[in-house]
Amino acid sequence: MGLFGKPKDEREELKGKVDKLMKDYGDEKIDGSTYFNKMMKLTESYQKKNKK
Repeated sequence: MGLFGKPKDEREELKGKVDKLMKDYGDEKIDGSTYFNKMMKLTESYQKKNKK
């Protein structure tokens, strides 16, 4: 069990996805609207998964 009671693997997976999304935005591979939508979906899916 990792910090805040979340499994470490789950946190690492989320961190990797967020980092890739931020890099794609920084490298201008995606625009601001796409970045926002993908980040919201990622956050929402993570929150739903943790409510179970």
